[in-house]
Amino acid sequence: MNYSKEIDDWILSNKEEILSTLSELVQIKTINTPPGGNEKPGQQFLANYCSRFIEDKDIDLFEIDDVPGIREHKLFFPTIDGIVREYKNRPNLVAKIPGTGFGKSLVFSGHIDTMPVREKEWNIFKDPFSGRIKDGRMYGRGVSDMKAGTLSGFIALKCIKDLKIRLKGDLYAESVIDEENGGVNGTIAARLRYPDIDFAILSECSGLEIGVSTRGGVDMKVSVEEEGSGGISFSEIPPNPIFKLSEIALALKKFDDYRNKRLRELDKNAEYLPLFVYQFYSGGTDYRESGAVPIEGHIYFWIESLTNMDPDQVRNDFNSFMRKALLKKEIFKNKLPDFIEVIRFLEGHKTDLSHPALNSIKKAYQRAGLAYRETNLKYASDAFAFKLCSPTDVAIIGPSGGNHHGIDEFVDIESVFSLIKIMVHTAIEYCS
Repeated sequence: MNYSKEIDDWILSNKEEILSTLSELVQIKTINTPPGGNEKPGQQFLANYCSRFIEDKDIDLFEIDDVPGIREHKLFFPTIDGIVREYKNRPNLVAKIPGTGFGKSLVFSGHIDTMPVREKEWNIFKDPFSGRIKDGRMYGRGVSDMKAGTLSGFIALKCIKDLKIRLKGDLYAESVIDEENGGVNGTIAARLRYPDIDFAILSECSGLEIGVSTRGGVDMKVSVEEEGSGGISFSEIPPNPIFKLSEIALALKKFDDYRNKRLRELDKNAEYLPLFVYQFYSGGTDYRESGAVPIEGHIYFWIESLTNMDPDQVRNDFNSFMRKALLKKEIFKNKLPDFIEVIRFLEGHKTDLSHPALNSIKKAYQRAGLAYRETNLKYASDAFAFKLCSPTDVAIIGPSGGNHHGIDEFVDIESVFSLIKIMVHTAIEYCS
């Protein structure tokens, strides 16, 4: 049965509630603050929201360590920059509408944690957690990455319940913790706790396109340390780690140029594969901390990989290039620096294009009056963990937005309503 009119009417009559709920969620600070995080207030808010239309027995708030054997799982990554991650009082949330019989199961997946805010004030609205709307956009940290998408999954469940649509297969919405900063242990916990779900829609921002592949990558750190006490000496020339860091930074730029040139030689239309330098740190952050020669320094950077690149090959290519480049420098003749992975390697993901869920999604787009476009997304996510932990395949479908992790992060509110329609239509088609 085609429920297009009923779904459209439901969304039209519930627009204000959807927007106010999203605004409230954005105003709750669920910042990922390694080694811990403050996701719990947001999860409790969502659980209370679900309790209005989901039976208590089908609302599951659980912590990572409630999942037997998770810390022994091969994909569990316990640290960040060498510091043990903390998971106490950081629950995952899963809500379920049980099916009436034997049918395919589907989960709408998203994460609740956000990156921090470094600025006291933003431009459009001063409060970085305002959740306010201007010119069709809602603003606030995490609104596009990814509270709008995460909430949409729970809204879709409410729509199906309110319209009394009976599905044969089980339908889930989940909100996981610890996706930012290369966590993903929340996603792993959800997959191990619910291992038999047939398909997932991961609602990271995609501009309503269907992300059937994602890139991979890893955050890395290189450190240098000199002997001595630093400071200032008038009897000898003190060693300075900043000179070594500068040589390393130039070598990173050469590696960036080298591998992109090699990719273009293989494919003249190859897209740029970035290497981002996040921090170049030594001797303090402003003049008040200067006045002495430092003895150590660090560079933090991101190496990106294409969907099908093997992580070990990426590591080997990088380490081999950097070793050759730095051995040419007199300053490294006694010791080469160590390059350390500070988070897990986020692997690329590719959706099985023959998966029957994609046909259901195509029909959902038709019924919602939207163009169906598959795309290869140019970012890394937790999508790779789904098939490495369970049989659950996944595609990424999320709203339109921008300025993720930055000032004036926003989501296009009309795209949120469209996403909810896509989710509900997909559930009806796939789980029936």
